[in-house]
Amino acid sequence: MIKVVLTWLFSLLALALSFAQTKEDLDQIKTLKVAYFTEHLSLTPEEATQFWPIYNLHEAVQIDMYQYMRKNMNHRILKAAKLTEKEAANKLSEYLNRKSREEASLQKMYKSLQGVLPAKKALALVHVEEGFRRHLMSLYRKNKNEQRQKKEGQNKSPL
Repeated sequence: MIKVVLTWLFSLLALALSFAQTKEDLDQIKTLKVAYFTEHLSLTPEEATQFWPIYNLHEAVQIDMYQYMRKNMNHRILKAAKLTEKEAANKLSEYLNRKSREEASLQKMYKSLQGVLPAKKALALVHVEEGFRRHLMSLYRKNKNEQRQKKEGQNKSPL
């Protein structure tokens, strides 16, 4: 279960970071995320005040893992490096250590949330994160379609 949650969380984070190219984009995604989570988890102001610092600590670990993966574990980089067996073993060990830290962070977050949120809301967080990922994807697709239609409209010139 933890691996599934980690996969979805990593996917969400990767998606958000890949679409966000500027600080303003990241801020906009963060704003959307806060609104989405607050609404779908039905967070009270008191719960939200305690929830976000805990969640943000874990999210920082996820961002670190995403950046590490992009920089060090890209298949093109690994292939181009033509690693020796020892280098590959070292990279694998480093990856597993980082993955363990990420999983430990997730477990710590959920344990910390036990005193902050009712168990039902903490459990719902798994689905809310997935829902937000889908919501973000739909916004991305909508934006891409609008850009494509706008571009097609500009390319059509009157006769």
